[in-house]
Amino acid sequence: MMKLIDILMILLFPLLDSLPFALPRYWLFRDRLRLPFRYIVLLQSILAAIYSVVFYAINRGGYAAAEQWTTITRYSFLLVYLILAFLLIRDSFSKLMFTWLLFLAWQFFVLGNANYIESKFFCAVTDVYAYASWQFLVSRYLMLFGACYVSFVTLQVLEVSRTRTQLEEELKYADRSLQAQKKQFDGLATHMDEMRRVRHDLRQHLAVVQSYIDRDDKAGLADYIDLYKSQMPPDTRERYCRNDVVNAIICYYASLARDSGIEFEAGVDYPDDCPVSDTDITVLLGNLLENAVEACRQEAVERRLITLRVKRRGSSSLLILVDNTCVTPVMFANGMPLSSKKEGGGIGTASVSEIAARYGGTVQFEQNSEVFYASVLLQIVPGSN
Repeated sequence: MMKLIDILMILLFPLLDSLPFALPRYWLFRDRLRLPFRYIVLLQSILAAIYSVVFYAINRGGYAAAEQWTTITRYSFLLVYLILAFLLIRDSFSKLMFTWLLFLAWQFFVLGNANYIESKFFCAVTDVYAYASWQFLVSRYLMLFGACYVSFVTLQVLEVSRTRTQLEEELKYADRSLQAQKKQFDGLATHMDEMRRVRHDLRQHLAVVQSYIDRDDKAGLADYIDLYKSQMPPDTRERYCRNDVVNAIICYYASLARDSGIEFEAGVDYPDDCPVSDTDITVLLGNLLENAVEACRQEAVERRLITLRVKRRGSSSLLILVDNTCVTPVMFANGMPLSSKKEGGGIGTASVSEIAARYGGTVQFEQNSEVFYASVLLQIVPGSN
């Protein structure tokens, strides 16, 4: 019959074999859990208790049963924990698998050291799950160092990829801003040429006007003035705000919207001394307006509308609101809209969130009454760099 201390060790082993390594993994993804974290802890505790009962039943069968079933039982429950992690955490397969493998390497390292110490100093005979050899211990250290090195290299590659993606996105919107500014410049140059022509012809027009006055022909003068006004070149330059970069990116997407038959309205009060960099505001506005234009293009309703509002809240905050017609239901995950182009959230919304966080702000997306609302609040300090 087993001693009380042996029973306690057998019951305690599965708890130490699972909970210290399973719960931190869920804590890392606490914002992407399908259940509240406290329920995750309860579920993991119940599973660990079942593990303990099974492990105890195996060891009651004696050394032969323990030798035959211990390893199978441990890896079976390891598979159960893995499946639960994929079911209870909302994230990409690659990220979940990478995290699980890293924690698994750490688990093998810790348990390997524990088994070595137990076998070397506390056990007269090596049991089923403890190995008192320096080769075994060295292999666990090599496993951990190898896992850490691979993880470091992988994270470096991911960081380089993220930075490259961010730079490509910034270049894309910067190029569009330059295109919009060039278009405005060309329009302004054409307008100036037209004004030169008008000023050159002004003497002839004044002579005609004087002839109507001399003949006291008011009706003819009125008709001539109407004709002259209709031939005046229109002021084609759009001006939403004094910041040329912000104005250019708004003009670009306003033009895209109108070319697609989408109404575009804007009210912009952008501070002259706003500390938000030109690159950041270009990417932020570009993403929001591009998403709005693309969403409206996909709608088949009669009236499609995009409304942009940029306004200051006090002296320390800048509020950016983009509303657009959106009849098609939008799926959300943790408050972020899921991309219709690919699985998961889009790169654009992630960039908006990242820029908002960089300025101590917040982002909110919601859909209500066939309208999609995007709100960004940035913390700004006038005159700061």
